[in-house]
Amino acid sequence: MANLTGLLLGFIIGAEVLFIGYSREPAPIAAPDIVASAQPTPRISVQPAAPAPMPHESSPVELPRFEAPLPSQSQAEALPRVVYPEAPPPDAHRPGSAVAGTGFFVASDGSLLTAAHVVTDCKATRIASRFVRPTSVRLIALDKKRDVALLRADHLAPPATLPIGHPAASAGRVFVLGYPASGGVLVPTETWATLENAHLQPAPADFVDPRRLIWAAAPDVAHGFSGGPMLDPRNGAVIGIVRGMVDSARLHAERAAIPAHGMVIGPGSMALTALLGQEGADDDAVAMSGDDALDAARRATVHVLCLF
Repeated sequence: MANLTGLLLGFIIGAEVLFIGYSREPAPIAAPDIVASAQPTPRISVQPAAPAPMPHESSPVELPRFEAPLPSQSQAEALPRVVYPEAPPPDAHRPGSAVAGTGFFVASDGSLLTAAHVVTDCKATRIASRFVRPTSVRLIALDKKRDVALLRADHLAPPATLPIGHPAASAGRVFVLGYPASGGVLVPTETWATLENAHLQPAPADFVDPRRLIWAAAPDVAHGFSGGPMLDPRNGAVIGIVRGMVDSARLHAERAAIPAHGMVIGPGSMALTALLGQEGADDDAVAMSGDDALDAARRATVHVLCLF
């Protein structure tokens, strides 16, 4: 999906054109079982193996089935099958390639969150937006099971920060931001999603509690949204981040209330706050609501680039 974005950005930030140019090139899938190598060496949470996340740039892949174990027959009959893209080949991260995704600031010390698969095995990681000049960031910690990563931009004052919290209600619309290849380089693409967790009941809490896992109908979310915030404008809190897409046709076949297309999934607020607490990251974001919350989300969201 290479285009003229790098040329356009060259007029904006001059010497940083290479950074942005890479973000528009087709990028490989980030393998979830590779420990990131950014310096200083981050503390990696030891977690069981997890399904692979979606790639930034898409190509046809055969999707294996991941079926969650259930404690009862009634739940087994109710829970839909969840499908993720398969892991990439060992040589997917060739030198000079890149993975692009999305992140957002959560504290005034420059701490930001993104998806772990966006920043796994990076030689260097950088961020940029309309409000943030291209800046190097360091990887603080990964939670590979839940696909969450904590980064930090030292000596940078974030233009805005977003608090982490639970959904204001079990249903409703959430605001989603990201940097797909079809969107802007410095301005995030905006869309709305609808929480669908209630339509998956009954099932184990690990799969349907929105504090643990977010299920949302978001037909406009595409590759590049990985790590982007899902914000509830009713309380101004980020309730989860975009991880990847699920097979909506399979979901719809088992639960008619679930849309046949456009379902996304991501870790909920419990996973985000757990990683922040584990690393002692500041949590000084001030909650807003309504239009003020949406404006803060626009300013806090950045383009993330992982260079190999």
